[in-house]
Amino acid sequence: MRLYELEINNIRGIHHLKLEPKGRNLVIWGPNGSGKSAVVDAIDFLLTGKILRLTGKGTGDISLNKHGHHIDCGNLDEVSVRAKVLLQGMKEPIEIKRNMNNPSKLEYDESIKEDIEEVIKLAQQGQHILTRREILKYITADSNTRAKEIQALMNITEIENIRKTLVTVNKSLQGEYSNAENILNRTKEQIKSTINEKTFNENFVLEFVNKNRKVLGGTELSDTNSQNLKIELKPPVFIDKKKNVNVKLLKNCIDNLVKVLSEEQQQEIIKADTKLRNLLMEIQNKFELFSALQRLRLTELGIKLMNEDGNCPLCDTLWETGKLLKYLEKRISDASIAKKYQKEISTLSEYISNLVNKTIANIQSIIGIIKPIELKNEIETLEIWLKDLNDFAPILSTPMERYLSCNIELKQIQKMLAPSSINQTFINIQSILKDESLKSTPEQEAWDNLTKLGENLKALEKAHIILKNANISKERGKILLDSFVNSKNKVLSKLYETIKDRFEFLYKRIHKTDESKFKAKITPTNTGLNIEVGFYDRGIYPPNALHSEGHQDTMGLCLFLALSEHLTRGLIDLIVLDDVIMSVDTDHRRQICDLLATEFPNKQLATQFPNKQFLITTHDEIWAKQLKTDKVVTSKGIVKFHNWTIEIGPQIMEYKTDIWKQIEKDLENNDVKSAASKLRWNSEGFFGELCDNIKAKVTYKLSGRYELGDFISNAIKQYRALLKEAVKVAKSWEKQDNVEMLGKIDNKVKQISE
Repeated sequence: MRLYELEINNIRGIHHLKLEPKGRNLVIWGPNGSGKSAVVDAIDFLLTGKILRLTGKGTGDISLNKHGHHIDCGNLDEVSVRAKVLLQGMKEPIEIKRNMNNPSKLEYDESIKEDIEEVIKLAQQGQHILTRREILKYITADSNTRAKEIQALMNITEIENIRKTLVTVNKSLQGEYSNAENILNRTKEQIKSTINEKTFNENFVLEFVNKNRKVLGGTELSDTNSQNLKIELKPPVFIDKKKNVNVKLLKNCIDNLVKVLSEEQQQEIIKADTKLRNLLMEIQNKFELFSALQRLRLTELGIKLMNEDGNCPLCDTLWETGKLLKYLEKRISDASIAKKYQKEISTLSEYISNLVNKTIANIQSIIGIIKPIELKNEIETLEIWLKDLNDFAPILSTPMERYLSCNIELKQIQKMLAPSSINQTFINIQSILKDESLKSTPEQEAWDNLTKLGENLKALEKAHIILKNANISKERGKILLDSFVNSKNKVLSKLYETIKDRFEFLYKRIHKTDESKFKAKITPTNTGLNIEVGFYDRGIYPPNALHSEGHQDTMGLCLFLALSEHLTRGLIDLIVLDDVIMSVDTDHRRQICDLLATEFPNKQLATQFPNKQFLITTHDEIWAKQLKTDKVVTSKGIVKFHNWTIEIGPQIMEYKTDIWKQIEKDLENNDVKSAASKLRWNSEGFFGELCDNIKAKVTYKLSGRYELGDFISNAIKQYRALLKEAVKVAKSWEKQDNVEMLGKIDNKVKQISE
């Protein structure tokens, strides 16, 4: 797609403007604030329905609807961009148009729908416009931001979204695995409570089973399968549940909770909580220690995620088999202080966690035992207590992240582990123990013990299955994520390698005198894209580490051109470069001209972009003239903006007869100020260009700001000098007619100048 005609109505700082590049390169130059970027915004809006400058970080409440139109134009029906473009394979340009009253709709002839939509799809990715802001995103941004920008340009953002989704799923599966572990630990605590043991051991469980089976006249078992606990046993004579309480089990559970309530246990809780809080606060206040712990955890995770090849799971760097593992293990062994803190935090949080799980198990058992009895208030108190503990338990699994931020104070933790009002509840429940009518027989207690343990063991068996399945899912999630990332990186590495070669070539073309051996390294990572470049054969570094701002600008330009060339596939031949070489010096600008030259290339160099149309904006007059001198554009391909006002917008400096018509129109409207401004600006432009063409000597000004007086006298002086030389030549050739004609011209110039 090439741009042949562009008409802008009420976009940004432009009221009305019509440009006709006719498919050739176009340079728009003028001072800052003269409306150049508004042309870029108009092209952006035409092709995408958006204005890039109004989006992204830092734009806040700025929007296309509110700020895309000219500030004096409130009617969006009058805000539009129309263009004539030549599509690939077509002989004649076609017209496209977009209105701001319906920015999502591009108007065009339906017969070209298939051709234009593919072009617009590419344009939506921003593959046609490069600004200074984009250079910074490609070159000096962090690897994550750079990856996002280039992925958006390459239309592979969906791939990164899939990776993020897989990471989220992976974390979720790891969380489910941790939850399954917690459930398993809780069921073990319940079993410990039922069999009244301090530690979980299958031999203790089996011993408890056989002891109760013996009371019921059963044989010994060799395993603790929940289905076999009552095999071959007959239940005791039925007793009304309301008059049947497992007094022994109830007493054991209450005794366990009373221990938690004891002064000695409370002091231990205070010590553990205080020490844990102090450690966590110390880590938060010491950045180096916090970083060391984070690195330690990351290193431990890295070892877990390492594949069989031994490559780094974070950056995919290739290592010799076994060396990375040794290196990481050494890092862990060296992190002695961090390990000490990690171990202490883990020990303290586990201590409190075990108390919480043990308390939960005993409360659940008591509730189950007393439910048949009319103790509603006591059960309600216990259930509230149980809920608080269940909410608190997950925090202890990740103490570094959540223990301080959960805003639970020591008093609240003490209250959760031992509520002050619970003593009366225990007294009410213990009164049951004195009621002989509620006590069950030894056979009934044994039967109830096996029933309760059977429920516990079923829960344990289920917890084992859940944990096993969670582990399988977690491992599969990891394999899926690793496989996707590895495949993504292989494909992208191949793509980036192609781009890297072109990027290197273009950069060396610009910097052939100072960096002819330039090398680059473009490496995709799991979350970003690393770019490193050579620096005078002294190694490779990030682009903004050692290179100047000007070198970074040319890197951004070359990377964009390499990407654009690879991606547009000839569908979009238009490339807009919006003030992108501000920091590049004159010598390297000349090389950029050689690189961009299309129709009039330097004969000594091969044309690099023969099929591209460049639209270049700049505030630098020297650069604009250099683009013309070095044949990137013709004199007809330069447009100068000047004298921008909010009412009129930019004015184009054209040295044509129609400028007099505009001046006459201003005078007819009694607008002398506008007429004088047009006359002055156009006269300065005309005589400035005349001085350049006839090599008139003009006093140099460091500011670069020249007025009409700096040009006109020198232009006339040089012009008359050239006329005298022409007269001499005419006389030497005996061309009397020419001598007379030149004499008349000189007299006319003399009359005008005097």
